[in-house]
Amino acid sequence: MNKFLKRDIATSFTTFLFLVMGITGVLMYFHILDNYTKEMHEILGLVFVLVIFFHVFFNWKAMKSYFNKKVFLSAGVIISIVALTFILNAKTGENPKAILINKTLEAPIETSFLIFSKNIENAKEKLEKAGIKLEKANSLKELASINKTSPFEIINILSQDK
Repeated sequence: MNKFLKRDIATSFTTFLFLVMGITGVLMYFHILDNYTKEMHEILGLVFVLVIFFHVFFNWKAMKSYFNKKVFLSAGVIISIVALTFILNAKTGENPKAILINKTLEAPIETSFLIFSKNIENAKEKLEKAGIKLEKANSLKELASINKTSPFEIINILSQDK
């Protein structure tokens, strides 16, 4: 494969992945189609980084001339300052989603049943029908452990409208 074809391939993939990353990033920011875009954005983001390395490698000679330009250095400084500002102003502490999930999984089992099902009897019926043993578990986390399954699988069973 000649070097011009490699450069064309690297540049083409970089361009289209840049468009996908930009579009999915904007959609995620506004929480539009999150179920469709999140995983795609994350995985193609990793591919994008890899493709950028190929792009830089195959276009190194042409790109070296940019590195000494004032606009390139200014852009680097500005982006670094903005990124550092976000990092320094980031909220610290435990993720609120993780707190909510853990509190739900560790709550008294009857309380959790009411969150995910119509009533306690309905929850027990769904779990028994799915083959989940309702031994003396005090929480969804314990129930999952006793049944050697994921607590999220139990939540899935409880959340079904059957």
